[in-house]
Formats: sequence, structure tokens, C-alpha cells
Amino acid sequence: MKHFSIWKRIAACLLFLNIVLSAFTPEIITPGRTADELVAMRMGIGTSLNIGPGSKLFHGGSLSLLADYDNRQMLSMILQDKDGALVVIDGGWDIDADHLSDVIQSKGGHVSAWFITHPHSDHVGALVKILNNPDRKITIDHVYSSLADQSWYDRVESSRSQMAADLRSALTNLPAESLHTVKKGEEIQIGSIKARVLNDPYLLDATSVNNSSIAYKFFLNNVSILVLGDMGPEAGELLLQETGVSGLKSDIVQMSHHGQYGVNRDVYAAIKPQIALWPCPLWLWNNDNGGGIGSGDWKTLETRQWMQELGVKVNYCIKDGDQIIY
Repeated sequence: MKHFSIWKRIAACLLFLNIVLSAFTPEIITPGRTADELVAMRMGIGTSLNIGPGSKLFHGGSLSLLADYDNRQMLSMILQDKDGALVVIDGGWDIDADHLSDVIQSKGGHVSAWFITHPHSDHVGALVKILNNPDRKITIDHVYSSLADQSWYDRVESSRSQMAADLRSALTNLPAESLHTVKKGEEIQIGSIKARVLNDPYLLDATSVNNSSIAYKFFLNNVSILVLGDMGPEAGELLLQETGVSGLKSDIVQMSHHGQYGVNRDVYAAIKPQIALWPCPLWLWNNDNGGGIGSGDWKTLETRQWMQELGVKVNYCIKDGDQIIY
């Protein structure tokens, strides 16, 4: 075991050096290239998505991956189309509610649709706090989720099942007609944003509530964005079997379970994204438990290596603050 720990640290150091050195790879200047194309080459950006400097992926719309408040892993995403239709995914911890509300207010204060992957505190705590606040400054038209019976959460994860109960209670603050249980294969149109539901919740014994995450595939300006929530290896394999490679292929992926011990490499290979969204703080990004890069037991460095091998061109991570793609 001691030798294994040494090799683990060596592997982490080699990965870190590879990432650092790749930033200084010399650029080959080709006659006829525009300035924007040369900058795009330096950034390692491919050509199938129009991602170059000054380009607009969403033509007036945007994708926002919001940063955490207190150096914690969480998931809070916002999609907005060019006409202002607003979609929120999860939302983060209760302490993230103020920042999330401020961002929503800055975008008009009106949420057309709120999608929930699964009822863990780092995903729905902010929504529960917002819904329970009678003075909330935002409005919400519709909430989409697929929750198991409360007895299931109590059985498989009794220490954290209260959040599922709190979410159910908070949702009663909205009219019944605003609440929707999604089903596999359902498609939902919100302005010019389309959401496709890829699965019903997998009610498994292993990492049960994480594996019960609903995967949503969003489309904005013909760009596909796959949200995996906290799916683990078991749910990821079921999703791949049921959906197939063609159904999973997406331009942008939210890294499952905050980029570590989420879905397996073969699932990411099927998705084949150009852009990866990492909802993880710096310590998790570096697998650092306080002893330096690679000192923790998380799998983030391994996952980062996968994505490099699979040809991901751009990584956006909340360790760097709010990440906004236009």
C-alpha cells in the first residue's frame, strides 16, 4: 500500500506537469490565418463549434455556471435564450441562494423553468431557501423533477433524506400546476431552449441518491448541453445502454459528481464533448486534501486526464468564479 501511495503521487505530479507544460506549447504560424484563428489555436479550440475569440456560441443567449459561496462543491447553472427565457438547473447550497437570486434578478428576475437533477443539499438547498422566502424577488413559472417516494430516501440515505422532504414541502409554495414530474423521452420547450429528459431515476443500492440523478440534454442555438447531475458509474452505464452513443453525443457536458467518481470514461467517450463544465472548487479540482495536489482520495485528476485524452478543447471550472459562455 505504501508503494501504491508513492506511485499515486508520482502520477498526480506527472499529470500536473503535463497540464502546466501544455499551456506553453509553441504555435505553428500558418500564412492566411486570421488573428482570431491564431488566438483560437493557442487556446486549443477546435473548429466544429464556433468558440473562437469574439464568437458567440448562443447568438444572444448564454450559459452560466455559477461559483460556490464557501469553497464547496455544488451545481448551479442558468441558460438564457436571446429573448430572455430563463432556465435554472439545480442551484447549489442554501448559502448560494443570495448569489443565485442576484444573478436571476440581473437577467430579469423571471425563471421560466427550473430543472432538478436530484434532492441533495448541494444541488437544491438554494431552491428550498428561495421558495421558503416569502419576500423572494424572483418568480418561477415551472419546476421539473422526478422524485422517488420519500420512504426510499429514508431507507437508502437516512442521514441526508431530510433534504428530499424539505424540497417537497418547499415546492408546495408554488401552484400545483407549476410542478411537473418528468419522464424519460419527454421534451420540453422553453422559449428557444429545448430540454430532453434522458432517463427515469435509477433507484439503485450503490450511491443511491446520486445515481438517481435525472440527465437532461438541453439545446440552445443548436448547441447541445448535457447535464448529468451526480450520476455515478452504475447510473452512467445504464444511461449509456438505454440512450446509446448517438443519444449521448453532446457539444458541452457538465462533469458528473463534480468531476470525480461520476460516470465512467466510456460514457464521456460516447458524449465526446468539446467543452467541459466543472462544478468543483480548487481543492477538488486538484484532489488536494490539504497536503498538495494529488493528496486526496478523490478521482478528479484521473477524470481530468480522461477529458484531455478524449479531446476536450475548453474547460470551465467554478474554482475561477462564475463561468459565462455567450
